[in-house]
Amino acid sequence: MLIFPAIDIYQGKCVRLRQGHFDEQTVYSDSPSDVAKSFLDAGFSHLHVVDLDGAKKGQVTNWESLEKILALKGVKAQVGGGVRSKEDMDKLLELGAQRVVVGSIAVTLPALVKKWIQDIGSSRIAIALDIHGGKIAHSGWLAESEYSPNTFIYDMISAKASTFICTDIDRDGMMQGPNVELYTEIKSFFKNIQLFASGGISSVDDIHTLVEAGVTGIVVGKALYEGKIKLEDLREFVK
Repeated sequence: MLIFPAIDIYQGKCVRLRQGHFDEQTVYSDSPSDVAKSFLDAGFSHLHVVDLDGAKKGQVTNWESLEKILALKGVKAQVGGGVRSKEDMDKLLELGAQRVVVGSIAVTLPALVKKWIQDIGSSRIAIALDIHGGKIAHSGWLAESEYSPNTFIYDMISAKASTFICTDIDRDGMMQGPNVELYTEIKSFFKNIQLFASGGISSVDDIHTLVEAGVTGIVVGKALYEGKIKLEDLREFVK
């Protein structure tokens, strides 16, 4: 099981949103790289880093913060938010990102993302499954597509995509428990994909439930920042 503490960057600060609403945010630190280092010092090298400005604007924006995080010794970060070009993807990989997360462009220009997967390799790209009301959302969660999760996954795995990060937007930042049914259903249809669960995780019991659902890893955000889950509580899940 892989545990990914989440770092969301907005205007150079480490924040958390409530259900993806930019006007409902809490600032936890003025230095995302300091937050990242605290996770590394606690023994968690895998991080989930999102450029929220980038997701909203459609282009990677918080380069300074991203560079500082990716320069930390031992960090293994998957990075997303506003990646719309091969140039930005290449730059993130060159800076040290283990994997680049693409979402909106996979929805709006799937053929282009399929070519990136062929050129770069499926291990370096993760597809974001941001779900709102049973449909795939994009553009910083501000727009909704007609794709159902299963249809979208089928299309992406036709190009050998293998890693998906699934966020139930309605649960994100609410700490009311994850949508276990959603992840269980996806894994029942797509047994061979790597599926990472995100959104709503509020307790260690939630993580145990997700382990039983068969997910590959878990992204933990607000529950860590609010102290509902301690980093030491997560060590039993790390292999």
